[in-house]
Amino acid sequence: MFIIKWNKSVIITYLGIICGVVAMYFAFTQMAFSKDVSYLRYSLIFLVLAGVCDMFDGKVARMCKRTNEEKQFGIELDSLADTVNFICLPVVIMLSLGMYSLIDIIIYVIFVLCGISRLSFFNVNASLDSPVKYYKGLPVTSTAIIYPILGILHGKIDDSVFFTLYIVATAITAFLFIFNFKCPKLKGKAYVVIPILATILVALLVIIR
Repeated sequence: MFIIKWNKSVIITYLGIICGVVAMYFAFTQMAFSKDVSYLRYSLIFLVLAGVCDMFDGKVARMCKRTNEEKQFGIELDSLADTVNFICLPVVIMLSLGMYSLIDIIIYVIFVLCGISRLSFFNVNASLDSPVKYYKGLPVTSTAIIYPILGILHGKIDDSVFFTLYIVATAITAFLFIFNFKCPKLKGKAYVVIPILATILVALLVIIR
């Protein structure tokens, strides 16, 4: 009846996209209705949750019996979700903070171009028969850790310093997306340790004001 896949192998990917959209809602709420620090924190919390979903969606998908078409659909869907959650969403958050000078926009463009190039490179390698043992370049999911950690400083330091840290981190992250270095792939204990760290990070975003 529908051309899309709704089976359980991609349900966590869809949940991650939902987290990204909710995060954008809070970011736009920050920009349009309030300068309350809480709205930025809520947006960053959902960015962390989107990162957790991305961490587990592939693992869950591999546990499901899938056709080749469903596998390919999952690969493409995952990268499209990553584009929304970990490339577009950080830019939306920064825009919501009033970071839209000319240099900011230039760095956003570079960040997005490097991010989608990184995802395209990943898709090519993920489509090969041999399993991916390590990543080349920094995975875009890393933004689900980088920006929330920096976000804890919002309201704690001078805005000009905070904005400078954010934009410098964005430029460095963009460079690392496409820099040819080996980045370890998550496995084993990481699936326990990282959710614990994500829980701590969310708690800090809620508690620290």
